[in-house]
Amino acid sequence: MSEVPKRIRNKERTIALLVTATKDQLIDRGFHGISIQVILDAAQIKRGALFHHFPTKDHLIAAAFSELLDDLLKELNGVARKLRLGRATKREFSEEISLIVSKGHFHGCMEVALAMRTAFELSELIKGAVEDWRSGFRDFWANTFGLPGATEDEADMHWSLASDVLRGHAFSMSFGAAPVAHRRHIDGFTKVFLECADVRPFESTVTTLKTKNSGRKS
Repeated sequence: MSEVPKRIRNKERTIALLVTATKDQLIDRGFHGISIQVILDAAQIKRGALFHHFPTKDHLIAAAFSELLDDLLKELNGVARKLRLGRATKREFSEEISLIVSKGHFHGCMEVALAMRTAFELSELIKGAVEDWRSGFRDFWANTFGLPGATEDEADMHWSLASDVLRGHAFSMSFGAAPVAHRRHIDGFTKVFLECADVRPFESTVTTLKTKNSGRKS
């Protein structure tokens, strides 16, 4: 196998350092607190190199946002894997995914999602990442659980509501919700959304019709 040219390795390393520093900024300081100079200092990259790889600040934020969504989905799928392998209960699954969406990756994503309302160029740049996330999140639920007797549309609605409840809990936690509120969320989420669902074996996967259609070009 031929060795990857040094200039390509350096390019990939530079991009990775810049994106990682931007992800940290989104998590720690939010969208409006992002500082290019802080990113450059953290990545130890010169300004010229930054704009060589990312034409604008929005392009850099879009790349960081896409990675944050990927990181979030990987964490969620890791919890689902434990459940499907019998290494976690449904309640433990509820607790772990609720904690994941209450941490930095989710907050960083939400910062960018809220900015989409007024940052129109950024909104265009992250459209693809948002669609990939929606498809991946649908598959997360569909591959983890079956809903006996439910149609595909009914199952999609069930898990869409579950996702909304998770997001709402994440926002309430960001304002310092009491521990008892978190426990009640875990108990309620498990009872309302998971007690009626069957856990799929780890070897099986499901691709929903909506997920397949979401990847088609009109």
